Amino acid sequence: KKHEDEISYVWDMLIEGFTTHMLDGTSITIDDFKFDLRKSELGVRQMALQQRFSRRAHGQAVMGALEKGKNTDRFFRIMMAHPESKDNETAFFIQTLKYLDWMQGKGGYEQYRRKRTESAIVYAKGILERYPHVKRVVGISREPPDQGHGVSEDLVYAEQGEWSDEERQAIRNDCKILRVLQDVKERAWNGQEFPDVESITIKLPTYRRPSDPMNRQQRRAMESKSRTKSK
Repeated sequence: KKHEDEISYVWDMLIEGFTTHMLDGTSITIDDFKFDLRKSELGVRQMALQQRFSRRAHGQAVMGALEKGKNTDRFFRIMMAHPESKDNETAFFIQTLKYLDWMQGKGGYEQYRRKRTESAIVYAKGILERYPHVKRVVGISREPPDQGHGVSEDLVYAEQGEWSDEERQAIRNDCKILRVLQDVKERAWNGQEFPDVESITIKLPTYRRPSDPMNRQQRRAMESKSRTKSK
């Protein structure tokens, strides 16, 4: 189990990274988005509430998404429980977006990060609109690894709302424009918390007490004779 849980430490490192920036006051927010400490705290708190087994599943999902993100400009993966599950109230997602060379002349890294945050917000709202049983969404956005431009990570937190029909349609339109949640393929994650253990039966040799050639009456007679001699 400890071996299988190693991948879950990825989730722990994400929690630690976001928490450290919040406590140190080093969370960076781009111009168009005001940093909301309360929402960031709620997002990290939901991440921290996950049990070790769930963290294992999320860690595998995150690492798989980072690997797939190396081969595509944008990759998205959502982690959510079945609607009938007891842990179905919070959904998580990770989005990777490459910082491409042509972006340097289109506003640079700040503009890239602004668009990445806008995309993450649309993802969060789109999930809440599509899956009404979900009460809250926590999203992580970053570059895929090994891109040579460094890495930054953004945390997005959103809660379910009572949207009007017009607001719901606006969310759907935004998703369509940004090609968000248009071709979602659902796949069940299969895992077991504890590994299977083989049952091994070891048959030990049967121990038998050496046979006594004398019966009880003969032993008593011998013991009595021995005591008489002693006297």
